[in-house]
Amino acid sequence: MIWIEQDIAVQEFEKTLHLPDKRLTNVENILLKTEEDFNKIPKRGGCYWIATNEPIKHSFHKYDLPEKIDSFDIIYNGVAKRNIQWRIKNHLLSDNPGWSAIKIDILLESYEGDFRQRAFSSKKRTHVPYIDKVPIRSKEDLFKLHLSNEEISYIKDNEDKETFYFRNGINAFQDKHKKFQYKVYFISGLKSITYLDYIEKAWRNEFKQPRLCKYKSGR
Repeated sequence: MIWIEQDIAVQEFEKTLHLPDKRLTNVENILLKTEEDFNKIPKRGGCYWIATNEPIKHSFHKYDLPEKIDSFDIIYNGVAKRNIQWRIKNHLLSDNPGWSAIKIDILLESYEGDFRQRAFSSKKRTHVPYIDKVPIRSKEDLFKLHLSNEEISYIKDNEDKETFYFRNGINAFQDKHKKFQYKVYFISGLKSITYLDYIEKAWRNEFKQPRLCKYKSGR
């Protein structure tokens, strides 16, 4: 019984917490014009949102998406319990295909395993992204993604491959992406894990789930 009482108490407490609005009106933001701009992001814990005007076609869920902020789509939101700057650099300033939930580019090398997100698979039980809420199950669907000429050539040269994967993280200043703009919204200096997790989950529930977030909460 005590656990139910505690759960009710926490729910009532959550109702008193402030949440950023759908346009992130009072949230600090930086337009990433150069690599030096990443250093303006604090090396402290907090929560963040990534927005871009790059035409990303796919989504990792089939729910409705957040409203645009002017011409920018909010494509991801998350928390960094210790260092927001480090996390954003892993997402948007990645020269090697490492750890990141920002999966936009096709991995241009062979890979066999279960630890990378598939961009395409003909196997119906394999999790793949969606385009207009329809899973990518054909090569024709794969070509509907926002692709570079290099990615298109790689897919055509490997037409017998049954699975293509996403690269983990992007470099926002490489040719495919540099003609577009990326913006980071962030709230830094937050130390409460409870509040961080609340903002991440509650914002998605209230204002829709960004396209590159697989789940309603968490990674």
